[in-house]
Amino acid sequence: MKPGENHNILKQQHKMINNQRHYAFYGSLRKGMENFYPYKNSLNFLETTELKGYKMYSLTDYPYAVRTGNTEDKIIADLFTVKDAATEQSIHKMEIEAGYIFANVTIGNIKFGIYLFEKATGGDPEVKDGDWSNFRKVTGF
Repeated sequence: MKPGENHNILKQQHKMINNQRHYAFYGSLRKGMENFYPYKNSLNFLETTELKGYKMYSLTDYPYAVRTGNTEDKIIADLFTVKDAATEQSIHKMEIEAGYIFANVTIGNIKFGIYLFEKATGGDPEVKDGDWSNFRKVTGF
């Protein structure tokens, strides 16, 4: 890590948040997954999409994704609009406390907030098809 990089990551973690409240959730906040239900009345589902240039890994109970820039790598994400600031802040706090960093990804002409890990932690199984919902069904948890 270069000098000052850690400071930039910390700044990014506390940056609030996506101006239009658009988010791409690829793990436990996807429609139908366990963390979706407490927030479902405050989330407006837009669509499911494939994001190229990312790889997903399993931490058993939940996934993380890293940006690779390789168009062969992909993850499946549900796109949402968060209806209110309190929900947005609650999700942000949960994700940051779990070790994620906040970033934006442009889909079409719209920026969506996404929570990522900076890099793969090593030894974590890759979710090869990039679909956490499918991975959970196949692995039986």
